[in-house]
Amino acid sequence: MDSFPRLWPYIRPHRQRLVVSIVLGFMIAILWGANLTAAFPIVKILLEGKNLHEYVEQTVAEASEKEQQLLTELKELDTKLRGVEPAAMSAEKDPETLELLRSQARKQRELASKQSTIYQFGWLQYHVMPYVPQNEFQILAWLLVIVLAATAVKGVLIFFQDVLVGSVAESTVRGVRQQMLDRALGLDYQTLSLEGHSGLMSRFTYDAEQLSQGISLLGGKMIREPLKCIACMILALVVNWRLTLLSLVFIPLLGLFLSRFGKMLKRASRRMMESMSQIYKVLEETFDGLKVVIGYHNAEHHQHLFEKQYDGYYKKAMRVVRIDAAAKPLLELLGLAAMFVALIPGAYLVLRGKTDIWGVQLSEGVMDAAALGFLYACLVGMLDPCRKMSSGFSRLKRSTAAIDRIFQLMDQQSLVTNPPDAKPFGRHEQTVEFRDVSFRYATRDRHAQRGLALEHVDLTAEFGEVVAIVGTNGCGKSTLVNLLPRYYDPDTGEVAIDGRPLQSLSLEDLRRQVGIVTQDTILFEGTILDNIRYGCPDATREQVEEAARRAHVMPIVQSMPQGFDTFIGDKGKDLSGGQRQRIALARVILRDPGILILDEATSAADAESESLIHETLKTFVRNRTTFIISHTLSKSLLDLVTKIVVMENGKIVACGAHDELLATSPLYQRLYSSPSRQIGEVVPKAA
Repeated sequence: MDSFPRLWPYIRPHRQRLVVSIVLGFMIAILWGANLTAAFPIVKILLEGKNLHEYVEQTVAEASEKEQQLLTELKELDTKLRGVEPAAMSAEKDPETLELLRSQARKQRELASKQSTIYQFGWLQYHVMPYVPQNEFQILAWLLVIVLAATAVKGVLIFFQDVLVGSVAESTVRGVRQQMLDRALGLDYQTLSLEGHSGLMSRFTYDAEQLSQGISLLGGKMIREPLKCIACMILALVVNWRLTLLSLVFIPLLGLFLSRFGKMLKRASRRMMESMSQIYKVLEETFDGLKVVIGYHNAEHHQHLFEKQYDGYYKKAMRVVRIDAAAKPLLELLGLAAMFVALIPGAYLVLRGKTDIWGVQLSEGVMDAAALGFLYACLVGMLDPCRKMSSGFSRLKRSTAAIDRIFQLMDQQSLVTNPPDAKPFGRHEQTVEFRDVSFRYATRDRHAQRGLALEHVDLTAEFGEVVAIVGTNGCGKSTLVNLLPRYYDPDTGEVAIDGRPLQSLSLEDLRRQVGIVTQDTILFEGTILDNIRYGCPDATREQVEEAARRAHVMPIVQSMPQGFDTFIGDKGKDLSGGQRQRIALARVILRDPGILILDEATSAADAESESLIHETLKTFVRNRTTFIISHTLSKSLLDLVTKIVVMENGKIVACGAHDELLATSPLYQRLYSSPSRQIGEVVPKAA
């Protein structure tokens, strides 16, 4: 329950519906108590064969007679006490005086009780009994009809309460999901990568669903059932408050048990949810790599991985089930023990016709079978809500574990922050500088740090330059250019645009400067038009068509049945890799950034398309600074490049023009002479 207060900002807009739900809960509790109240006259009629009219009259008469007797006895006691010497009245050691005082107090309490009985039954006699039939069978039939009607009304109220609470739960979870998405998108790329797609999706789906169930439970059953329990407790206290208090001695024990049980269940539920994230991860990898899975005929391997993760989830889920299964009978046993603590002494008082046990008074007067039966009904009425609450307790704890996981994500602080007092920054027009930059990727385990991805990198690109960054896999090429849009910040050193460090620029101004085309082309579900316009939503259709023409997308558009309005499927799955890259290039052309990053941007294109794209880039790279990441450089790409940077193990090992590097850099010679270069190109011998 300690986690639920954090939901209040999300529940607050819907508090009116929640208040109505609480009011309905009170009405349901009243009807629940009213149904139990019918047990008393039914017992009177069926077990004792008494006419209710006669019973009420007899009770009023007996109480009035007893009242008169007590008044007489109190007068006599008062007379005796007035005859006692003042010194004896104040003497604590005078047993006779003390006994007179105790007797007077006892009879005054009994008189107050009888006067209350006279008032209550007198009110019934004058306001209710005139409408009650004289025939016992008719009375019983009417009581059953009233109970049936009250139950029907109670069912209708429960329906409306559950609907209201359900709407509050869904609206609250919607707000939580929206805020969670907002917070997730506000985090830096590195933090989100550590969390992983599967962990994020688990929070948005499984954890959020657990949260919804918890809110529904807390706003419905966890309001309704305690109120029903309180209604029954009040009735039981009216019947015999002493015996009822005896049954409540188990409450501290019950609270201790629920506390211990709740902590165990919350821990187990959290582990179960973390295990579900691993299942999501296996499914994500399997379906994302479906072509490879099918091509290698390796479905059995992924089935084994799924079974392995599900075995872990099953064990953790069964621990939750075992804890819950063990708690239910124990809670019911405690409830029955609490009920029997009151009923056993009550049965003794009825059977023996007494009001005390071992000198301890447990009843104002001698109880009859009907009063004991009514007390039993009230205690059972208290036990039933407790049983229902215990059945929902495990779901409530799963919800608190889900809340903790959700807010664990929402509480994370981005490693890339937006400066609050950033000055406006115009279009880039001078330099891009990497000043003694070092960077290490973060890991989940702080004791297992990775090596430096970048180590003391210094690089300056003048405005309008086309800088090619080449090197083997894992040498730090992509890591270096990913510092420009601040996917992450360097551990030491700084990156500056036009002399201003990136940390001093607003993220909006900075990222408006940068256009990116990646090797793993990212397209979104929608039309070709939507994807080209993604980085510039206000662009006109004519501007989109011009960008598409420059990126050689028009042949793709013309081959589609609906042209620009053709839907390309999830992640552009209806297109080839080369088609996707050309659409991504059109997107960046339309954005017209001051800094362009091409990360293996033509890796999926055929030779002819690559040559055409390079022809487009010859004009597009003008008046902007361009970084091109590649393993090797083709002849058409070399025509664009003004500077080549060679990287190895996170360091810049060479920098210069193509001919210069062929003469001085063995690594560049190997890269340029690589068999992966396009077939048909003449590779000059190294000098």
